Amino acid sequence: MLVALLALSVSQGGCAATPAGRPPSATAASATMDAELLYQLLLAELQRRHDPGAAYSLVLDAAKRTQHPQLYRRAVDIALSGRAPNAALDAARAWVDAHPTDDDAQRIRVQLLAGLQRTAELGAALRDWLRAAPPERRRDIVAAVPALLDRAADTNAAIEAVRTALQDVLRDPTTAAIAQAALGAVLLQAGRHAEALLAADEALQADPTSAPAALLAIELTAHAPAQATALVQRHLQASAGRPDADPTARLAWAQRLARQGDLAGALAVLDATDTAQPDTLRRVVMLRARLLRDADQVQAAYDVLAAAVQRAPDDADLAYELALTAERLGRHDEAERLLRSLIERRPDDAHAYNALGYSLAERGIRLEEAKALILEAVRRAPNDGYILDSLGWVEFRLGNTAEARRWLTRAWELKPDAEIAAHLGEVLWTLGEHDEARRVWRQGLELDARNRALVETLRRLSVQDL
Repeated sequence: MLVALLALSVSQGGCAATPAGRPPSATAASATMDAELLYQLLLAELQRRHDPGAAYSLVLDAAKRTQHPQLYRRAVDIALSGRAPNAALDAARAWVDAHPTDDDAQRIRVQLLAGLQRTAELGAALRDWLRAAPPERRRDIVAAVPALLDRAADTNAAIEAVRTALQDVLRDPTTAAIAQAALGAVLLQAGRHAEALLAADEALQADPTSAPAALLAIELTAHAPAQATALVQRHLQASAGRPDADPTARLAWAQRLARQGDLAGALAVLDATDTAQPDTLRRVVMLRARLLRDADQVQAAYDVLAAAVQRAPDDADLAYELALTAERLGRHDEAERLLRSLIERRPDDAHAYNALGYSLAERGIRLEEAKALILEAVRRAPNDGYILDSLGWVEFRLGNTAEARRWLTRAWELKPDAEIAAHLGEVLWTLGEHDEARRVWRQGLELDARNRALVETLRRLSVQDL
């Protein structure tokens, strides 16, 4: 970073030849200014570790004098590393004032306002960002609005902020549907279900093929089943047979139906999906296989994936899914062959290492090799809850119960999941902490009462009084 900042100081003119006819006094002033800037940036970088406040002030002053975007960004970074988010916000505001059309400046100001819970200011900042953004960028910004407000402490202020932010795009026919969907998502987060349903309806009136609007309607089926389902059906009918339609909501609806126990309905939705686009075909194949596998129709899932891999032998994701399905069928040699091939093709793929290591651990064989594979996965993805679950499970299989508990507790904190609950609960049960084990298992059942690993664990340990 120091080299980059020094290069910026040079780019301001310190190494440029003096133009013909330029007064010597002006040249001297420019050289002095460049020398001062060079010294200022050097001093800031030297002070950054022991006095980040002073470093921040020096860099922000340099940014204001040169108006260079990278110096504003550096001021923000120094403030954040010094745990001074309000100072970072001040630098971001100055950056926006200097470069109102700079997308990074606008984005960082908005993210800092959201993180600082400055919800009352967030609406105007989002509105300004949308106004400054080119038309092709606005849909992405609107789509991000619900996530920016999902942790707002004051839900009423969040709703007012989103109304302020979206006032222009709600009136624009090209963005009205996605803007209404974003507004509806914030209303849903606030628990205002009737208003969210109205927003979903208005979004689908603006564009019946809108995937964000249909996704909102799918979420609302938990609160207004009949009305929300009717909105989903409107979207399905409008997007049927259209290769340009976004299939995301259609696939999400298939997943919702499968979770409700209507596998036939879910598969019918997939059958009706236009798969002319290769990416859509791939997504449909993978979802179909997962739904079949989750419904214990593992051979059918295997057949779907095997046919897809035959058509696209270089698709690593399809090969990974086929390996998992082969494992479920007890075809361990085939699964291992597929996973080792994946590791050769994608040596940084943490999930391939993890899947192979977990397979060995689950079968209780070659446990040291299993641990080595899982540690490779951890090295590549140290905060992945599923991978830490595998590490905890192999430690348990190795008899290292205390280590198993430590890793499984961390996995559960990172990723509350029914299978992780099954593993953590079993370790706690083995340690004699039966009440805590029951508590974890109850939470796991709330997440997924049909989870195969959890149900099997409870049956094997004869646990019934949950």
